[in-house]
Amino acid sequence: MSDSYRCADAADTRLEPMFATASQVRGWVLVEVRGAWGEDAIHCSALAEHVPPDWKDQLKRRHVRVVCIRSHLRAQAEGVRLYACGVRRPGRGPAPLWTRDVDSLVEVVAAMDDLRLHREEARGWRQVDDKVVLVCTNGRHDQCCANRGRPVIRALRETRWADRLWECSHIGGDRFAANVVVLPDSIYFGRVTADRVDELLVGLRDGRLDLDAYRGRSTLTYMQQAAEHFVRAEHGLAELGAVVEVRQTGSRRFEVDLSDGDMVAVELQRTLHVAGTALTCSGSVGAEHPVYRLLWTERGPAGRHPG
Repeated sequence: MSDSYRCADAADTRLEPMFATASQVRGWVLVEVRGAWGEDAIHCSALAEHVPPDWKDQLKRRHVRVVCIRSHLRAQAEGVRLYACGVRRPGRGPAPLWTRDVDSLVEVVAAMDDLRLHREEARGWRQVDDKVVLVCTNGRHDQCCANRGRPVIRALRETRWADRLWECSHIGGDRFAANVVVLPDSIYFGRVTADRVDELLVGLRDGRLDLDAYRGRSTLTYMQQAAEHFVRAEHGLAELGAVVEVRQTGSRRFEVDLSDGDMVAVELQRTLHVAGTALTCSGSVGAEHPVYRLLWTERGPAGRHPG
């Protein structure tokens, strides 16, 4: 692609939907890495010499995503801040979010070896009660992440979220920049702008989703995310806790349990669409992305077999 091509601008122009695009993640590892990050921030940064070449891949096979983070508030701090959390499905409440400081990047792998993400206790780690806000600014991976992510970071530095805010490396969905992930909920938002991000986070704190920016939950499959999207859109369900479970009951059928005791049966169609432009700034034309269409839905009391 040309140097002037911007994948996020192209996705906006073709009105590509964002729903059902949250990366599949069951656990997170955040490592504070100051200085420059390359395209692969784990292996193209100061962290690289201190982790095994396959460390990121080992975690990925367990559906754990490791990302680099940094904060202007800690530019001169000593030590390295780590965060980690498992991720739970809807209706089960957030998993514990753990943090600890180590003296240097040399100690990162050993510190992680001591942690089991889904346990309620973690030796050497302390539990964090607040949420952590990640904004992708990994411009070496994709320039749209930096171009759109950095204004969001600057805006949040002047808000109540400043001490919970971290720039982060690649989290998926470059064309939907600016991308925001909130932990431990593991909820993805996209096309977030500086003038709306505070309102989005206040809403989430109060238990509401900005459905226009909501990409999905990382613990659901893409088809389950699509089912959740259509149910929320059809019934105007912006409350975070309104959806308590999403089950797949057939190749294209799903049941979505609601907090009011109802269940919504959903049938979807998934097709692959060839975009007329590249899906990333450095990609090539011709890549496919899934498109979801609602075929049928019925709402009724939970336990009633849909017709």
